[in-house]
Amino acid sequence: MNLVENGLRALKRLQLTCRESLGYGLKIWTTSKLRDRDPRFDDTWDVTSSIPGWFNEINAVALFQVVAALNPTRVVEIGSYMGRSTVFFGATLQTLGGGGRVTAIDPHTGDRQHREGFAMSEVPSFDMFMTHIRLAGVEDRIDPIVATSSEVAKGWSEPFQFLFVDGWHGYDAVLADGREWIPGLDEGGVAVFDDALQYDEVRRAIAELDREGTMNLWGHFYGQAFAGRTPAPPPCVQHLLDSGRLERLARKVERRISRSGGQ
Repeated sequence: MNLVENGLRALKRLQLTCRESLGYGLKIWTTSKLRDRDPRFDDTWDVTSSIPGWFNEINAVALFQVVAALNPTRVVEIGSYMGRSTVFFGATLQTLGGGGRVTAIDPHTGDRQHREGFAMSEVPSFDMFMTHIRLAGVEDRIDPIVATSSEVAKGWSEPFQFLFVDGWHGYDAVLADGREWIPGLDEGGVAVFDDALQYDEVRRAIAELDREGTMNLWGHFYGQAFAGRTPAPPPCVQHLLDSGRLERLARKVERRISRSGGQ
């Protein structure tokens, strides 16, 4: 009996290793392929990676391709926290040249993970955020607004071409972000929702925004949802989604491995 149990445990460990190796290897390969398309990303990532946070390289290199193609005059970021993604957008706009700017909206009361993890109602982050964007040398590209996205949306009238939604990861919050900001996005603009597959509440809110017609959900790439006001995505996003087909295939393989492990 012990021999059988040990064999089953070893098999499960092997299956887990296969799943992790497949996902990790594919992510490294995809990141490398995307980096090769535009070597300007390297300097941008060198600056961004020094800032604490969860904004990953695979997502950064993907968004660099999109932002470079759009060359926006205004990026609106909902949820800045410590400034990692803010620095990325600011550094990207610096690399592109021109007068593009980032509006970074955050009440700076802390993100969901830390507030729930520490059982605190508020985890102030603005001072550290400002320190990071100054140290990264992108302060002249950033317009921080310490408020909720709903408060800012009420008086917003400026055109913007790129929207990054990474605020409170709750169903009502994501739904409100979409309903209040997507209508103001330029016709050919792009909206990206972070952690679109990690949190069920975020996933359901994005699906509802698509179902009700507030936006068109074009697809996902490594955990982020890409959407906009037009039925079809711009070429830069379509190319990105096409390059993510292997990731979707790998997810199917992982699910099959998981199911076989439960038998």
